[in-house]
This record gives sequence, structure tokens and C-alpha cells, in this order.
Amino acid sequence: MIPLTEIRILPPLAIARLGSAAEPVNNYDLEVSAHHPLGFRAIVEAPTLVVDESTGAITARECRRVTFKDPAGRIRPVAPFLELWGRTTPAAGPEMERASERWRAGPEHDQADWRQLTMHDLKGATIRWRATLGNSKVFRQTGDVHDKILATTGWFSGHARMALAGRADHFLPGKHIPFGDVRYIRPTDEFPQIRVRYTPGHGYVYGSDAFVRNADGTYATDPLDYDLQPDANLRDVVLDSSKSRWLGFNARIPRNTPPLPTLTIPPQAFAGQDGSNGGDWISRGYLDDQCDGVIEVEVHTGETTLRSFARLGAGPPSFVPDSYSIRTVHDELEQALLGPTIDPDDYTDDELQADVEEILRRTFETIRLMNTTIMNGNAFRGQLDLTLTMAQEDREDTARAWEPFIAPALVDNLAVRSLHQDIFAVLRSGVPPWFTSTLRQFDEIGDLTSQGRRKMPAMMCNTDGRYLCLTRRQYDKIRLAATRGRSRRTIKETP
Repeated sequence: MIPLTEIRILPPLAIARLGSAAEPVNNYDLEVSAHHPLGFRAIVEAPTLVVDESTGAITARECRRVTFKDPAGRIRPVAPFLELWGRTTPAAGPEMERASERWRAGPEHDQADWRQLTMHDLKGATIRWRATLGNSKVFRQTGDVHDKILATTGWFSGHARMALAGRADHFLPGKHIPFGDVRYIRPTDEFPQIRVRYTPGHGYVYGSDAFVRNADGTYATDPLDYDLQPDANLRDVVLDSSKSRWLGFNARIPRNTPPLPTLTIPPQAFAGQDGSNGGDWISRGYLDDQCDGVIEVEVHTGETTLRSFARLGAGPPSFVPDSYSIRTVHDELEQALLGPTIDPDDYTDDELQADVEEILRRTFETIRLMNTTIMNGNAFRGQLDLTLTMAQEDREDTARAWEPFIAPALVDNLAVRSLHQDIFAVLRSGVPPWFTSTLRQFDEIGDLTSQGRRKMPAMMCNTDGRYLCLTRRQYDKIRLAATRGRSRRTIKETP
């Protein structure tokens, strides 16, 4: 066994996607066409690790056809692999000195000390894993710790699937919500790397005991006079409403009353119905199998034990797999890790230009999926408020007069897409200096003036319930690209 000083699970964050099909989605890459940079990204097959269900070993690494549903129409889950990496003990002498130089130079130069570990590297060691996942949506609303849904595999070293059964103190006897399973992949001579795989739940909906039906078809309980109808979407009834407040929980927001600090934004982010008082929103007692948590590993070698962990999450399927949103988790993490501002030495001109073009490409992909006519606040057949829009939010949250963002005749989706295509063509020749003035900055999300509402990105809200903006780091990329563009043009135009 090689000497180790540290281990890590990579990637440190893995996001799975729910699905009830037996086979997960095969790997794929998204490629941008050089001839149609704002066209749909091409979904291109990428190497996929094929796991034998009976042994838990990888039998092949090959490109396979990419499909997002199985023949029965069930959605294929995204089931990520996580790998074990280790840092070896540097040798004495020149190798030690080179390792010290890499460490002083920063983490990007320190990667030479890390290697993906194999069964040969850890021969004689004991490896064990533990996954702990939870769903705290109900607890987040009620504040009752007995509503937390938690699942753990306990420590394991075998290669069978380890189920994650989510249970809460307020569940009915014997009931649980399946959060999927974790499997330690069996290393082989052909594929000796140390890996685990997380397969998420199926994306089912669960209910409270108000949905329990009697033999005559009526409901056993209907404490809030819901006039409940049979719900074919329910996978199971798990919650005991005699213990939990979730069925009938009222996330009431009285008008003209400051919200409590514990209020979620948006506040009515669960299935419910209006109550008898203004601002009532009463829960119908639904639950789901989304979850997040950690997976841990321990490597025991003689008297030494090394530990590491990574974070896991399971969310809904991606129903637009060939597009990206304007602002993603990646952008948040990039800013958290690298800071909100750009150092001029961080990017070359070509790298910066590529990043700026990607931001606008993702903007175009987002508005391509929007009904911009309705989102602008236009009336449809004489009727307003056909769906929740920021124009409606402005009126209800701040008593702002109802007003579309842009002249109603200008927001046909084809016209908006054409505008973005024109802007992209201009960016290709270098970011124009005026472009940053059209973007909403982080401290302008509450600017409800006509000019403020029209800034890009328009007609969309952030998770705080006000206007969407780019991250500060995204904004700074565009600012720096525009500054460099002015400098290049000035130098070129100087006689």
C-alpha cells in the first residue's frame, strides 16, 4: 500500500436527478455549433461506466445512445459516481523540495501530489462508507424537529446496494420514503479505481393520513373539510396528522405585515389552498423524495485512519437538457470560491470573451423557453394575470401601479430572440462599452422604476422574490471584457 497523508472524495458535490426508470441516463456532453452559436446545443454521447447489477462491478466504459426516458416512458435518473483520491507522502530530498514549492505556489500547482486511488494502492486497507441524507422541507415550515425526514446507510464495506429509507418521528408506523441507494462499486483489475455510486429516488409524491380511504371509497379523515378527491399521484400515505402539524399548516402572510425571518421566499412553495382569511395558505400534507446530505469514507491502515466526505443532493429531472439557465449553481460556487471581482490576470482576452459570450448564450436559451408576451404583463384576450409574473408581484408586494415592462408590441418572443441574436453578433466583435449599463447590478434588484425593471435580465425573479441579476462575478467579467475592448480599440485607433 502506498503511503497516504490525506484523502478526498471527488467531486466534492454531486447532484443526482430523480427518475423511476431502471437504467440511469448515459453520459453526454453539450456542444455549441461553430456555425450556429445560438442554436440548440448538440447532445453528444460520452463514455459511460456500465455496472453489472449482480456483482456491482464495472464491466465496460463505452459511449452509449443518450435517452432521457425508457421505452415505458419512465424518466431515467441521473446517478453520479464519486471517486476516492489521495495525497501521497513526498519523498525526501529534491522531491520534497518540489512538493513544497508547489504548495507555496497555490492549490492549482499542488495537484501533482494527488492521484486517483485504486485497489492496488490500498491493498490491505479497510475501506468503509456511510451516506446520510434528509428532507427538511416540512421541518423548515413547521419548525418541529420531529418532522425531519432522515435516512442513513450506516457504515458498510460490501458492494450491494445500500438503501436509504427516509423516516420521521411523525410518520405512521412502518412507513418511510425511499431516498434511493448508495453502492460501493466493486474494483476489478480492469477497473481498479475506488468509487461509489448514488442512485436517487424515483420522484414520487407521498401524502398524509387524510388521504387514507375507507372500503366505501370515502376518506378516513378530513379534518379541514378539504373535500378531498382521489389522488392517483400518491405513491403512499406516510404522515400521521395526529402528531404532525403539516396537514393543515397555515403559512399565513397577513397583508401589510412584515414577514417573519423564518418565512421562505417564495412563501407558498408547497401544495396548499386558500383559507378563510386573507393571506392564508393551508398545506394539503404532501411530501416528496428530494433530499440532500453527505457521504463519508474512512480508510483504515494499521494505526492510521483517514477520513473524508462529499455532499450529495437529489432534485427534479432536467426537462431542458440541451440548455442552461442564466444563473446556475456553478456561478454561485465560482463566486464563493474565487470572489466577486475579477483580477485582470485571471483570464486571457480569449477566455474572457468566451465567458461573456456564454453568459449571453444562456440568456438567449432562457428567454427561448419563456412566453415573453405574457411574462411582460400583456393582456391575453383582454385578461390580465393569466400566470404569476413580476408585474403582478410588483403590484401585490409593493402596491406599484400595474404596468408592463416594455411596450406590449415589442415583446413577441421572436422579436426578443432576434434582439438577443443582434446583441450576440455585436459581442462577437468585442464587448461594447455601453453593454454593462444595460445589466442589473446586485444592489438594483428592488429598483422598480421603469428603467430599472427593463434592465437585463428582465421579467424574471431571483430566489429573494425580487428581480433577477447576474452574480457580481458574472457582471465583473462583462465589465472587464468591455474595458479591454475599449483599450484595444483605443490602441488600434491611435495614429
